[in-house]
Amino acid sequence: MADASPILDELRAMAVFATVVRAGSFAAGARALGLTRAVVSHHVRALETKLGVPLAQRSTRSFSLTPAGEAFRVHCERLLDEAHDGIRGMELLRAEPRGEVRITCSHHFGNKRILPALLEFRRRYPAIRLHVAMNDSNVDLVQQGMELAVRAGPLADSSLVARRLVREPTMLCAAPSYLRRYRAPATVQELDQHRWVVYPPSQKSMTVRAGEQDFQVAIRGDIATDSAASRLAFVLAGEGLARLPAYDAAALIASGELVQVLPEAQTAPLEIYLVHSQKVGPSARLLRDFLLESARENGG
Repeated sequence: MADASPILDELRAMAVFATVVRAGSFAAGARALGLTRAVVSHHVRALETKLGVPLAQRSTRSFSLTPAGEAFRVHCERLLDEAHDGIRGMELLRAEPRGEVRITCSHHFGNKRILPALLEFRRRYPAIRLHVAMNDSNVDLVQQGMELAVRAGPLADSSLVARRLVREPTMLCAAPSYLRRYRAPATVQELDQHRWVVYPPSQKSMTVRAGEQDFQVAIRGDIATDSAASRLAFVLAGEGLARLPAYDAAALIASGELVQVLPEAQTAPLEIYLVHSQKVGPSARLLRDFLLESARENGG
């Protein structure tokens, strides 16, 4: 292998020469480089010896480039700029957030609201890897190795931190085909007589407010599911009533695929929380703050 020392010396001398040219004098160049004037002069003389031409005319009071020096200056300054750009680029690369974040959310809400935000997050932080687990059950964060979870309803585990992402209005809905078979309820009390798509399967009743009074409505039906996407599919198929979030129902009501039942009645809003342990890593903190900000921008 050839000895690289000569070319390293020449590259160093070229960087010194470019700095002197930009500084306007040997003395100013020496100060910029933190070298003595004698060392700077040595590097420039070594370049002139290597090239066989004078690069500068200098005296104690003046400094000017020869035609050869003017032509060579372009290459030296380009070399210096490339070196500075390379170092700055590596500094930015080193400073760019990186790592991995593990997040879990439901299939239905995740695809509608979380996945678009994750795609935007990836565009902003491409060096952060995402592990996204779509799961309709509330998994144990520690046991599953998840840093963030998107969950509906109040938080049972007080050791976790919950921040609300979404507070979505809900409404009672049914498909036209269901209402053709079963007369639409005229009052809240008549809801007890109807079939429901039960979601989640453990639900036995629901609070419905009419006027100034709250009513407890029994939830019974032939179909129970733990999937919000399945609930919507069964309701659209005419299998029963359901309380649906506005992000599912509004467009379908507008298109006539669903009908809002008892529009004057009020049901509890759907509340979605971003949940994490008391301490999270820097990448997870970035994603947490990004999702919260995205929810605020979208009216969450």
